[in-house]
Parts: sequence; structure tokens; C-alpha cells
Amino acid sequence: MHQTATNFFGIVVRRQRYKERDALVTILTKEYGFRTFLVRGTQNSKSKISGSVITFSYGEYTGVVRDSGLSYLNSASNIKQFDEIVQDIELNAYATFLFDLFHEAFIDDPVPDVWYRRLFKALLYIDNGYDAQIVVNIMQMQLLDAFGVKPNMDSCVVGGETEGVFDFSVLLGGLICSKHFDSDIHRLHIPKRIVYFLRLFSKISLDQIGKIEIKENNKDLIQHAIDAIYLGTVGYYPKSKNFIDKMKRWRF
Repeated sequence: MHQTATNFFGIVVRRQRYKERDALVTILTKEYGFRTFLVRGTQNSKSKISGSVITFSYGEYTGVVRDSGLSYLNSASNIKQFDEIVQDIELNAYATFLFDLFHEAFIDDPVPDVWYRRLFKALLYIDNGYDAQIVVNIMQMQLLDAFGVKPNMDSCVVGGETEGVFDFSVLLGGLICSKHFDSDIHRLHIPKRIVYFLRLFSKISLDQIGKIEIKENNKDLIQHAIDAIYLGTVGYYPKSKNFIDKMKRWRF
């Protein structure tokens, strides 16, 4: 437990009012993982720190970080915002879902540096106009590793075949080739092009996302496939996924 103030980098995940004048602010810190901070005086119009703890802000913070219970935030500096995410309800929803996935994958442990960097990069891409669903879908396929259920996307899980027509088997944990389709009658029955995108997403760097163009109906099929994989392996979704599903219905 830290009793003295320490400096850390963080991204504000959520903020809620606490009593009359204060706020509880959840920050994904680079050093300590997810922590909830009591921030005094945020409801005061003269508060210097209030603008630094708006959801989707990020920068350098100073405070007392505790392993259990509330931590305390003292000050902030060099604070920036993901401005487009703040202003756009759809981008906001995808970013919130991404935060929730990370919280489920890493609980209260520090997020490994490689994953923290990936998350920050994903938020930057969403904020800079790249397709939020595709960014999140790529992260979802790669986060399966962090959840401990990384599927075999390289070859048939039954016979090891690397060429041919493939489907995905949640039960067997990865790709299954047409020779072995009978091994899982509950395979996802997804088209060849969707299998291609699942394999691509499991390996691609976000730096390559600008080269990806996907039709809307294919995006829906990709999402349905990833949903089936998550529900069959991880076992659940954060509640924030429900809002994304509702948003998609607004299109119709």
C-alpha cells in the first residue's frame, strides 16, 4: 500500500459524482492497473482538477494509490482528451466496451505494457476516424490470449491442415477444416470471407488498419462470429456490449 503521493500515467475510464462536491474517478493507470480515486472539489466551478478527470482524458496524475479501497488524486498535468470519443456517442460506446474488456481480462492487476500500448493506440485510431467496430474487433480477437482462451487460427485443430476450406469451432478451440467438419456439428457455419477476417484480425497490427475495407453486411457477420466465440469461450460480455447492440438497431 502506498501512503505517499506518487506520479503515474493514466486514462480516465469513468467518473461519477460523489456526495455534494466530490467525484469518484476510475483511471486505468499504466503502473497499477484500474484504480478508483476520490477527487475532492470537482463540483466547484473554481476546481483546477475537475477538467483533468473528464472521462477519456489522459496524462500525468499525482495521488495516493492504494491496493484496496479508495485511492486519492491530488493533481494532474499535461492532460489531453480523446476529443472525438468524448463528443460521439457511438465512439464513446466502443471505447467504454474496450475498457470493460480490459478490466475483465486483467481484473485489478497492472495491464502489461504491451497491452497498455495496444489499448492506447486503439483509442487513438478510434479518435482519429478509423472504423471503431473494426478496431475493437481486432482487439477482441487478440484479447482472447489475455483471457487465456487463445484459439488456434493457424491450422485445423483436428488434423493440422493449413490449406483448404475452414470454419470455426468454439468447442474445439479454433479453426476446423472441411475434412473434419463432422467433428463439431455446432461449428459456426461462417462464410470463407469471414474466416479470413477472423484470421487476419487475430494477427494484424493496428498500424495496418487503414488498408482494411469491409462491407457493412460483412461487418455484421464478423461481429456475430466474435460474439459466438466470446460467449462460448470467455463465457460472458460486459454490460456495455448491450448498448452497442442497441445502437446497431438504430440504423434500421
